[in-house]
Amino acid sequence: MKKIILVIVVLLVANNAFSQAKFGIKAGVNFSSLSDVEYSSTDGTLRFIKFKNDEMATGYHVGVFANVSLGKIISFQPELLFSMQGGKMQYYELPVGDYEGVIGSSGLAATLKLTYQLGYIQIPLLLEIKPVADLGVLFGPQLSFNVSRKCTSTYDGYTETFSGSRFYYLCGTGFKKRDVSLVFGLQYTFIEKIVIGARYNLGLINNWDYANTYDKSKGWKSSVIQASLGYLF
Repeated sequence: MKKIILVIVVLLVANNAFSQAKFGIKAGVNFSSLSDVEYSSTDGTLRFIKFKNDEMATGYHVGVFANVSLGKIISFQPELLFSMQGGKMQYYELPVGDYEGVIGSSGLAATLKLTYQLGYIQIPLLLEIKPVADLGVLFGPQLSFNVSRKCTSTYDGYTETFSGSRFYYLCGTGFKKRDVSLVFGLQYTFIEKIVIGARYNLGLINNWDYANTYDKSKGWKSSVIQASLGYLF
């Protein structure tokens, strides 16, 4: 009997939440970058390599979302998005033991450039707090699952592209297919249908971790600025 009552209560709560939910679609632009990558080897070459963040990459995101009212000023906003993001890096090399601070000044010139294009299915689970009518502050975790990846390397004018299992060690052996971020943002709703938003996704885990007998690395973390336009049904 208690189980039946519990099921009824859960269904009533779910039905009430669903009745107060709004659903929408959204799309927008990404401006993303990758934090510096460190790579060192002790196989006799004694080298220290650093890929320094060079510039942002431009991408896009598209998906659906729901906004469920939990009170007068607070809502729960889950989303399901596809996001194309990445970043650009330049390569520097120094003998192991040299000070990291000289990279980019007295270190070797950047001759190798890498451009990453990474496609993710993202699930932001956000709380929205409205300090004033129609203006919401968003924050919460985001889970991401990589579904496509491409790395373009440019060296002395020669360009080569690697994707999927064809990644070599500088572009992806040890690449992690899951990512976790914290999301902070704002969104404004006008005429009860149009939603304009801006947010920042702060990556929390290294997306690349390469190690073998001689080599080890410290991979990148993703940072993404998103601007979006949505429509509520």
